[in-house]
Amino acid sequence: MTLHCKLPVAALLLALAAAFGPTTDAAAGNGHRDGDTRQESKRAISLDEAVARAERRYRARAVRAEEKRHGDRIEYRIRLLADDGRVFQVRIDATTGRED
Repeated sequence: MTLHCKLPVAALLLALAAAFGPTTDAAAGNGHRDGDTRQESKRAISLDEAVARAERRYRARAVRAEEKRHGDRIEYRIRLLADDGRVFQVRIDATTGRED
């Protein structure tokens, strides 16, 4: 096959690959992103807001903050460092904003 004949064949193969090739999770609509969005909408406060509240309330500096999931429940765990050197943890329910 000459180069002149190979170009249309290559273009056809590329077009078919683009049309029928694998899709990404976001394009496939598999629900992973939608599930994250639903979880986000259940939250009364974000992790950043929870950290700011804990720092203000305890007059301490956050040294670690993480999100823990227990089924449908989302909890923020914030480790704080007080001025006197004490390290302690605060738990805040993400859906209510209340401290546990």
